[in-house]
Amino acid sequence: MEEEWMRDRARLRDLLMRYPHWRVQDYAQAVGRSRSWVKKWRRRLREAEADDVQVLMSRSRAHHASYPSWDPRVEERIVEMRLSPPENLKRVPGPRALLYYLARDTELQALQLLLPRSTRTVWKILHKHGCILEHPRPKKQPLEPRAPLEEIQIDFKDVSTVARSESQGGKQQHVVEVCNFVDAGTSVLLSAQVREDFHAQTAMQTVIDFLRQHGRPPTITFDRDPR
Repeated sequence: MEEEWMRDRARLRDLLMRYPHWRVQDYAQAVGRSRSWVKKWRRRLREAEADDVQVLMSRSRAHHASYPSWDPRVEERIVEMRLSPPENLKRVPGPRALLYYLARDTELQALQLLLPRSTRTVWKILHKHGCILEHPRPKKQPLEPRAPLEEIQIDFKDVSTVARSESQGGKQQHVVEVCNFVDAGTSVLLSAQVREDFHAQTAMQTVIDFLRQHGRPPTITFDRDPR
């Protein structure tokens, strides 16, 4: 990909030298690039020497400017205000509050020290000095496979072949739903009850009918349906 881009830039430089009076649109059509691309590289190519090969390469997008190193007194003051909130503040100050109090600190103002301006910088300083502890993310453990008929999963699904109706408020309402009973160990559909009036009472009756027919499994799991 980079070789293709360099070839297009070299092609544009050649056209700039041979046809200096062309319009931007002419260069764009000849190279097969956009007008904005031509404008950007035309400026860069004109600023470089005619035989400069490095200019044809993409510029690094890495951060070139050095990050400021904060005076230890500034960091010490941030930690101090974090542990002992200033001005009788009745809570632990966050980065935004710390920035506010830093700007009001007369001692730091007298020293004319460079102060952070972003909450992200304050967060980094607090992390550096152990004022904020990161909670390790729990590792996800795969569920153990279930034995047949060990767990029954109950889930309500809309019947997509039946169109929904709208209530007086303009909201779409369920028309026909199916209550599925699936064996988690084998993914076998054990039962599917279809109704137009599923609510708390009818959903409970459907579960009772299933238990009467198939017996009580060791575990039954539901989705987040409020019914």
